[in-house]
Amino acid sequence: MKRVVKASFISCLLILLVGCTGNQESQATTSPPKQSTPSPSPSPPNQNQQNNEPKNPANNQSNPQENAVVNKNAALIHEIVSLAKVGTVKNCSFPAHTTVIDQVISKWGTADQQDFVAGNRYFTYTSHGIVFGVNKGEQIFDVRSYSKEIQQITFDEIKDVLGKPNEVHNNGADKIWVYNVNEKFQLKFVGSKTTIDHILVFCPADAKNQMAG
Repeated sequence: MKRVVKASFISCLLILLVGCTGNQESQATTSPPKQSTPSPSPSPPNQNQQNNEPKNPANNQSNPQENAVVNKNAALIHEIVSLAKVGTVKNCSFPAHTTVIDQVISKWGTADQQDFVAGNRYFTYTSHGIVFGVNKGEQIFDVRSYSKEIQQITFDEIKDVLGKPNEVHNNGADKIWVYNVNEKFQLKFVGSKTTIDHILVFCPADAKNQMAG
């Protein structure tokens, strides 16, 4: 009887040991120790998506600064024409036809330089960038501007804004484009290259009326 009980006890002990071992193996298989897992790297974009992405708009459009210059020059050309219709240029309150040179001298002082060309006198005011053509009756018939602002304008820009000139002349290396802004005044753009050197507002009738005697 003692042998049977002992054998039974041993059998139960073996069953318990086997069961514990099996549980440990099962836990080792199903629950591995946790480890830090790096975040997954983003997958590279699809090649087709790369090809379809919008390109830099600067590659397809002109430079905004260039557009600003063109727009500024176009506005300046329109202003030049408006002033020419009343016989003058920008930054000058002495229009041709209605002004005599003494009125200029009283405000601006003596001219820096005087020249005689074809019987007419030309008064140069360097600090103002203005030259006046005066006939023998002291009447201003020609107002010229040599401003730096005007010298940024190109002949192509003038043509884009005003169209073809009414007349084209050449004086040595100078190219002269003439626009008849109204019945009284002509506007002339003068330059030797692509850009303008100076402009002049000209009254043909007063240039002829020199009170010759």
